[in-house]
Parts: sequence; structure tokens; C-alpha cells
Amino acid sequence: MLFPQTADSKALPYVLHYDAWLAPGSDSLIALADHIYSMLTLPIITPGRKHRADAEERRKLCAATLVANLVVAALSPARYAGLAVPLGNGKVTRYDRRDFNPDVLRSVIGEAENAGLVSVDKAVFKERRTIVSPTSYLRHLTDEHRATVADVHRLTGRETIELWAGSRRSGHKTPVDYVDCCETDRLRAQMADINRVLNCADVRLDGCQSGPIHLVRKFRIDHRSETHSFDRHGRLYGGFWEDLPKERRHLLTIGGESVADLDFASMFIQLAYCRQGAKPPVGDLYAIPGLEEHRKAVKSLMVSLFFRNAEARRLPAGSKDGLPEGWNMERFKAASSDFHPAIASLFDTNVGFELMAVESDILVGVLLELGEKDVAALPMHDGIMVATSHKELTIGTMRSVSAEKVGRPLQVVEKAIQGAGAK
Repeated sequence: MLFPQTADSKALPYVLHYDAWLAPGSDSLIALADHIYSMLTLPIITPGRKHRADAEERRKLCAATLVANLVVAALSPARYAGLAVPLGNGKVTRYDRRDFNPDVLRSVIGEAENAGLVSVDKAVFKERRTIVSPTSYLRHLTDEHRATVADVHRLTGRETIELWAGSRRSGHKTPVDYVDCCETDRLRAQMADINRVLNCADVRLDGCQSGPIHLVRKFRIDHRSETHSFDRHGRLYGGFWEDLPKERRHLLTIGGESVADLDFASMFIQLAYCRQGAKPPVGDLYAIPGLEEHRKAVKSLMVSLFFRNAEARRLPAGSKDGLPEGWNMERFKAASSDFHPAIASLFDTNVGFELMAVESDILVGVLLELGEKDVAALPMHDGIMVATSHKELTIGTMRSVSAEKVGRPLQVVEKAIQGAGAK
């Protein structure tokens, strides 16, 4: 894992992140939202005064958006444990919907809780956001109105190119309100094409629709004050399939077909060799002598060496148990350097985010090229899932795009999907 677990993943196994651009998109869901709004208690105001019409409109829009999110959380086949909602106050940025603010959302959630529609687990400072979960009563009302995930609509306007600043070590990152340029316009146009293809495809889980798809691409800088650049990190996020337990991936279909899971083999090490203009050795690039039976631990530790800006002296927390007796960071780094002398100079240089950006550029290139052929693909950071009938086309595309980006075709492998054939 290249980043610490998010606070929300620590709190609950699988949560949906609140999306302010979701809205009711059918008569049945609009009727449900109106019914739920009628159940909410109006805020107390000075006797004799009327509620402002514009304030009421914001509350109604906020309630409708909350209902749309809760319907996805309640009915999605992804089985979300709840809805993670940001309720902190701050300056409005390009990432925020301007129709309403956290104060309105906080009020509406409280009223929904009082009406027995949701349960609320309050946020824990620097650990997790507020988690809002639909109750059985809300599920009952949803059934009564015959609302489904397919009734949820996405409004235009949500940002697809995000820039974050902060320390990876602390895990505390903040969004950066950058100024648009030719580069961000180009990146945003790419994401629009990718999202269009995915939303036109029939992507299902266990035969059920999962709601609108909106992938975002996240870049990072170390400090908010430094130049706003888009050449580090760059991975794609937002697909419900990304955090889906591996044992449920066999339930994914695209256009009614089961999926093939395709991956670039040992991609981070491969990209490090490409950066150095060197050719990697033949065989498993994580098979360090003496650690052949500990591949998972080796892979994690090898990758970590590219994300340090000081000499690695200690093993990351929790990694020692994955190694045999007598291994420490000094020994591991020496063995890694002996096994990969051509890229050893990249260790402890914090080049990892640049390699990650190259990885994501390759993946975006693959998605765009497949999209031009109307082939939908589900990105998984260093791999993708496609309908089985498009497997060979996709492998060829992955090889050709990687050759264009880094000078040589990278090896592609198909990963076995747990439970495949047991549908």
C-alpha cells in the first residue's frame, strides 16, 4: 500500500463518500425526496417572521441531494456500510457545490436523524468524517416509492482534476484551489471522455446497477505554497469497483459479460528501470535472494523505498512480521540494491510520486484509446478490468501505449478472479 489507510476505511469497511452533485432524476425519487423533506422540522426563527424563500430552497436542494446519496448507499450492490460526509466549515473552493453549505447540510442531517431516517456516527478529529447510515425506516420509504439506484442523476459541475497538498507521513492532506491552465483543461477533457464512456456502458455488480460513475484524477504537491503542478501522483479514484472485496469481483459485468482482470507486471520496478534507461533482469523482479517466499512483503518494502526523502533506516510499522528472522531495513535495502543495482540510486529520493504519475499517464492513455473504440474499462491504478471479449484488444493496447510512454512495451498479465465461474 502506497498511502496510509484513509480514516474512513479505518472506521468502516466500505463507505460511500458524499457527492454533492447527486440528485433525484426520476418522478419516483423526486416524490421520495419531497416526502422526506416534508418530514423534516423547520429551523426555529424569531416568532412572527417567515422563513426566507432562498434559504428554504437551499434546504430543499440539500435534502434532495442527501436523499440521492442515501439511496445509493442503501441500494447499491456494492453494499456500502454508510455515507461519509464532510461537514467542516471552510473557504468555498472549486471542489464545492455553491448552492448550499455545510451548515445547511449539518442541519438537514440532524433533522433526518430526529425523524428516524438516518443514524449518525459523529466525526472524530483527524480520524474520520461523520458517517451517516440509512435506517430501515428510510429503506421502507424507498421501497414504497419504488425508487432505485437507476433513478439517481448526476448534475454537471463536479471537478475531475484534484490537487492536494500535505505530508504523506502524517496522512493529513488538504485540497488546493488551483487556477486553471492549458494543462488542467487538457486533463479535464480526458476525464470527461473517460467518464462518458463508462456511463454509456452497462456496468453492473451482481446484475444490479450501481449509480452514476464519476472518476477523478488526484495530483499532489508537498506544500500549498509551492508551484501548482500536475506531474506527481495522478491516479484515478471514484469507481465503486476499486475497493470492492476481491471475492466479489466475479460479480462484475460490462455489457452483460464477465470481466478479465489485466495488470502491468511489477509496474513500479519496471518504471524505475525505464526512468534509468536500463533493462530489468529476467524473471520475478520481487524475488530477492533469501526472500523468495515473502513476495508480498518484498513488494511493499521495495515500493516504499521510492517514497522516502531520507535514508531508510527502519522498517515501516507492521512490516517486520512479513519478513523472516534476522531481516531489518539495512539488510533489506542492501539486498534490494544488489538485486537491482541499476535503480538503487533512486532509493530514498522520493521519486515515487513521479513514477506514479507515469503509471497513471499510461493508464489514462489506455482508457482513452479503448474509449475511441467504444470499449469501457474499469481502472485499478496499475491495471484495468474489461469485458472478456475485449481482453486481447486491451492487452495489445496496454503494451502499445506503455511503449509510447516509456520507450518499451511493459509486460501485461491476467490475474485470476476469485470465484469466477461460481456465479
